[in-house]
Order: sequence, then C-alpha cells, then structure tokens
Amino acid sequence: MAMIEVKEKKLVDFSFIPSLKCNLSCKHCMYNSSPYNPGVLNLEKTKKFVSTIDYSKINAMGFYGGEISYDYEAYQRIIDLVQKKAIKFTITNGTWSVDERETQKFIDFINKNELKVFISDTKFHRPFQNESLLKRIAVEQGFSIKEEDDIIPMGRASKNDWGCSEKCGKYFLPMRLTLNTKGEIMFLNCDGRYPVIGNYNENFDHILSKGLKAREYCEKRK
Repeated sequence: MAMIEVKEKKLVDFSFIPSLKCNLSCKHCMYNSSPYNPGVLNLEKTKKFVSTIDYSKINAMGFYGGEISYDYEAYQRIIDLVQKKAIKFTITNGTWSVDERETQKFIDFINKNELKVFISDTKFHRPFQNESLLKRIAVEQGFSIKEEDDIIPMGRASKNDWGCSEKCGKYFLPMRLTLNTKGEIMFLNCDGRYPVIGNYNENFDHILSKGLKAREYCEKRK
C-alpha cells in the first residue's frame, strides 16, 4: 500500500486508473492488467468529474492500475486534469529499470509531472527488474520501494472463500477512493474485494459522502 506522508493529513487519497495496459500479466493482479487489456478512462467524463473535486479535502492523488511506463500518453491525459499543486503519486512495477533509456524516460516523465514514486518490489516483479539499478535510482531520485504486499482477492487473484479481516475498521489513514476504467469509484480501505460506491457521473461531494458512510459502517465493526 502506498502511504503519502504530509504535514496535515486531509480527508481522502483519490486515485485514478487511467489505463489497464501493463507489460506484465501477473497472476495476482487485482485489476487484470496486461498488454492485451484495452481498458482506459473516458477522458471527457473524467474531466467533468474532476471539475467537481474539492481539493481542500484531498490528501494526495494517485495514478496507477496498469503500468504507467507502458502507457505514458493515457496517464498524461488524466494527470493534466488535476490541480498542478496537488500532491501526486504513482505505483510502478519497475520493469523500466532493465533498459537505461527506458529508465531515463521514466525519470523524465516523473520529474515533469512531480510524481512521488512507489516501486513494487515483490517476488512477482523482481525477475523483471534490474535490482541494482533500481535501488540506485530510488536513492538518487527519492523513490520509495514497496516490499511484499498481501495478495488482495480480486481480479485474477479472486477467490470465493475470502473472509473479512475487518482491517478497514482499524484503518486510520485518509480514506482511499479510486476511479477505475469502467467509471466506477471503489472504496479501498478494505482488504478484500473493493466495493463500488458510485461512479464518475456523480459529483465529488456525493461520492465522498458515500465513502464516509462506508467508513462509518466499518468503524462500527471494530
């Protein structure tokens, strides 16, 4: 999980999945990302939704889902919609590290858009990374390396016997919401199949109120 540290924590981390294209097809992928997944966010509908965002309630904004370095154009279109001064982050599989030209291209894109970077350093991704270069670049550029995560039972990792751990009732970071390529907005405080609480045809405040109700429900289960 990517955790953004800020001086004053605000209400919500809001993320976008601009594209589901990825150069890998990991069996555990919660979003079914792959080179063959054509899913992309509708630009005009996303633009309309973004225009309703109250940035005073935003802690940080994320851009991930597929692999950012595999579809820069799709990510740039969505990044360009948000307020420039907003804190922004991305999660990457780090495969760009196997080629120095791709590494520089990635760094240039990150610096241009002032993105905080979280590199997924799991056993699934390491075989496709240049570990020594990745760690050196992470130090030089201030990137964070994410270690092993629990596999979330959705997407290709879905399973029928998932039992709720009630993790969301003990979650004290900003509420996490994500807009996926179907236009659905998911509540991510959960560690199971993320529930859909709305879509991008609604305005931000309405979505936020639904998220607060979902969080209140979870907190009562503590």
